[in-house]
Amino acid sequence: MTATRDDVARLAKVSSATVSYVINDGPRPVSDETKTKVLEAIHQLGYQPNAVARNLRMQRTFTIGLVIPDTHNPYFAEVVSGIEETAFNNGYKVILLHSSYNTEKEFQFVELLRTERVDGVIWIPASSNVEPLKELALSELPTVVFDRVGAQADLQALVTDNYHGGYLATRHLIELGHKRIGYISRPVELSHSQGRLRGYMDALAEAQIPFDPELIIKGGFLLDDGRRALFSLLDLPCAPTGVFTYNDMMAIGVLRGAFERGLNVPKDLSVVGFDDISQAAFTCPALTTIHLDKFEMGRRSAILLMALINKEIPDPKLTQPAEVRLITRETTGVAPPV
Repeated sequence: MTATRDDVARLAKVSSATVSYVINDGPRPVSDETKTKVLEAIHQLGYQPNAVARNLRMQRTFTIGLVIPDTHNPYFAEVVSGIEETAFNNGYKVILLHSSYNTEKEFQFVELLRTERVDGVIWIPASSNVEPLKELALSELPTVVFDRVGAQADLQALVTDNYHGGYLATRHLIELGHKRIGYISRPVELSHSQGRLRGYMDALAEAQIPFDPELIIKGGFLLDDGRRALFSLLDLPCAPTGVFTYNDMMAIGVLRGAFERGLNVPKDLSVVGFDDISQAAFTCPALTTIHLDKFEMGRRSAILLMALINKEIPDPKLTQPAEVRLITRETTGVAPPV
C-alpha cells in the first residue's frame, strides 16, 4: 500500500502537522532533531508527497514560461540551457514557447501562460513591438525581459553590454587599418541592436572616420541573410574592407558569401561577429567575434526571476549589463592597400 502522511507521523512519533511543516519548509519551525526523524521515516516508507495538492495550497505551480524567438540560432540553445538547468536545480519546470519572430504568436503566448498558471516568465521579444510585453505586465506575472530593455512595459530586464561590444568590434577593425567598415544589422529597432550600432558609430567618430549610411545594411537573422547582405555591400561603388555583423550566424553567412565572390578572408576582407557561439571557433577561417557568456546569462535570468517570484529584492549584480570581450581568431587582418 502507498504510504501516507499519517504513516510517516506514526513512525516518526510526531503529529501529521509536523510532517507537513517539514515537507513544506514551514510555516512553523521544526527542530533539526525532529526534522531528521521525519526525513528518515519518509525515506523508510518511500512516502511521496502529493505535489498537486501541495502546489494548490501554496498557489504555486513551480513552472516557468520561457519565450524565445528562434530555435535555429545556437545562441538561444546556450541561453535556454542556463535557464533550464538553474530552474531544475531549484525545483522548477520550464515551458518553452517559440515565437518564430511572430508578434501575433506572442499575444497568444501571453494568454497561454496565464492559462497554464506559470509562476513567472522569461521573455525574449521577437520585435520592437512592446504591446505583447505590456499585455504580459497587466497579468502581473513576475517577468524578466532577456537582453532587451523592458522599461517601456515596466518590467525587469537583464541585458548585455551591447554598446561596448559594438565599439570593441569596430575599434578592432580600425586598429588594423580599415576605414571602410560595413555593419550588417537586424531589420528591427530592438534596444540591443541599436546598442551595437551606437558602439559602431562611436568607434568611427573617435577615429575621425566619416560615417557613411550606405555601409549599414539591414539583414535578417540567419546564415543566408549575412551572405546576401555582404553582396549588397560588395556591390557599392566603394566596397568595405571590413565587416561587423549583428551576430555570428550572419558572420558565417558573410564568410560563405566572400568565398563565392572569390575573396580571401582576412587578406581581402576582415569579418567580426557577435555572440561567440560554439561554431565560431570551427569556421574556416575561425571567426573573430564578441564573446558573451550565454549560459551564465541564462542562469542569471532564472535566478532573477525566482527572486521576483519569491518577492525578494534581487542582487543588484544580477541586473548589471553582462560583460563582453573581443575574441581574436583568423577572420581579421591588416586592411588591404588602397
